[in-house]
Amino acid sequence: MNKPYKFAKVYRGPEDKVTNQWHVYYSYINPSTGKFVRLKVYEDLNDFKEVDEKETYAKDMINEVNKSLKAGYNPFEAEVSIDVKIHEVKTEINLKENPSSPTLIKAFQEFLKFKNEKELAGATLQAYTSYIGKFENYLLENKLADIRLDTMDTMFIKDMLAWLHIRHQWNGTTYNNHLNFWLTLLNWFAKAPRNWINRNNFVIGADGEIEQKNSKPMKHQYFGDTVAEKVKEKMAAYPALTFMCKFIYFSCMRPDEIRNLRIENVDIKGRYIKIIGKTSSRTVPICDELAAMLESLELDRYPASHYVVGKEGKVHIAMHSENWFSKMFREQVRKPLGISENFSMYGFKHTRVVHLLNAGYNDAEVMNLTGHRDTASYDKYKRELVNHMDTRLRGKTISW
Repeated sequence: MNKPYKFAKVYRGPEDKVTNQWHVYYSYINPSTGKFVRLKVYEDLNDFKEVDEKETYAKDMINEVNKSLKAGYNPFEAEVSIDVKIHEVKTEINLKENPSSPTLIKAFQEFLKFKNEKELAGATLQAYTSYIGKFENYLLENKLADIRLDTMDTMFIKDMLAWLHIRHQWNGTTYNNHLNFWLTLLNWFAKAPRNWINRNNFVIGADGEIEQKNSKPMKHQYFGDTVAEKVKEKMAAYPALTFMCKFIYFSCMRPDEIRNLRIENVDIKGRYIKIIGKTSSRTVPICDELAAMLESLELDRYPASHYVVGKEGKVHIAMHSENWFSKMFREQVRKPLGISENFSMYGFKHTRVVHLLNAGYNDAEVMNLTGHRDTASYDKYKRELVNHMDTRLRGKTISW
């Protein structure tokens, strides 16, 4: 029997550029026409800026889509669970008994309005709006637009996340991010003067009705001493690649930030680099080691508009191509050594952070280098690296 679907693939756009809007697509027979229809899945794919990172995430998405198709997922079937029907009945009853309770969609709108008035960072508001957009889509497609807060329970949220998990082919990390956002919403709904829900009615987390999913290890893996030495030895034959990786290590800048760096934004005497972003900018301190690297380039011999690490890895009027270094690292270093694709050039940033923390540099100093704007995001980032940090438990402890 012929399959009603065609397996997923990735679309990278013209010339496979990382700046294009990538998506994963698959085909499924439309039961109304009997013909294949191409369906696209974007999820968080275009949040990634590095080609290796984007390729890895796309591969994960393809695997998840194909597993769902093999398991019988049909995008044209909109099943309404018994729980959904029960909620519909509850909603009708509570509309009469408790008119003060808002609909969930109205509560979402009030949350966004409140956060907008707080003038949060644009990226934060954009993330909130994206989360709520997916939740509203679930409500509308399952005919739950009138659901009210006082009819909700933990299982309602679990059903919503399970539906969205399949629809958007989430990985574990994305699922957990949306679950964590629900915790933010519930706490806000329960807080005075709203008091729309009893927070104790929702048990989420370890041993609760909804638990976090296992997520994959952080991409751009930390380079331990053994792997680092082999990588450095292999890179020795490629001076431009070595220079680039050392630049990432000492500056903690993203490869794309270095690619866009012009001489005019480097002040060796003042010991800072200015990173110019689309919506904001930041400065990176220049340590002695990085200063020596920059001085070796003799930047004062070139126009200020030239790129510091330009075409072919040299000071140049033109940028190096987007994938030039990442392809070189993949083909000349990672593959010959047979190490995991989780190792990338950007991993040298994480390695630098671990080395600095182990050497006694404090969190404020490290945050100044990494560019984290708040302690919450930095603490999360640091927790992902904690296994590589020094601890007394690795030495002599308490004898038997």
